[in-house]
Amino acid sequence: MKFRDLTFLFLVMFGCVNAAAASGTEFSISVAELSGTRSAHEFQLQDQYNKSYSVSFPREKHIVLVFGDRKGSSQIEGWVRPLYDRYKSNIDIFGVAELSAVPGIAKPVVRQIFKSQVKYSVMLDWSGKVSRAYGYQPGKATIVLIQNNGSISMKKIGAATTGGLNSIYTRIDNF
Repeated sequence: MKFRDLTFLFLVMFGCVNAAAASGTEFSISVAELSGTRSAHEFQLQDQYNKSYSVSFPREKHIVLVFGDRKGSSQIEGWVRPLYDRYKSNIDIFGVAELSAVPGIAKPVVRQIFKSQVKYSVMLDWSGKVSRAYGYQPGKATIVLIQNNGSISMKKIGAATTGGLNSIYTRIDNF
């Protein structure tokens, strides 16, 4: 992967995500469990500044976790921009970069790209464990809506659609 490709990826992928970040506790849930009243697991990840953040429950606001990799990054803004515009600071949107394909030697370069080109904190999932645990699918944006009590309410995969956004709006508005 060329440096220019990495730069483009991370600009597109997280340039508009108002994300707080989180550091690496292992947990496991299957894709089939990501619906209804299934409880989300707590985790920690570090952001591009090496600051550790936690996602734990209960919490004050509902959460939208936005997972993406290089290939799926073009689908992220279609979800994040409308959600942010509609709910502003009433929900937390956490961007999670699935980076398990990045070789160890390139991690400092990738971290530096995030620092220099992305104005918001982004959770860096170097191992991919958190992303996989939430049913992230390579090459596609994966959106997971979690209520403030930790119940996983909805998951959407792929490009945003009007119907998909409306279903998320309805779910958030009825929490």
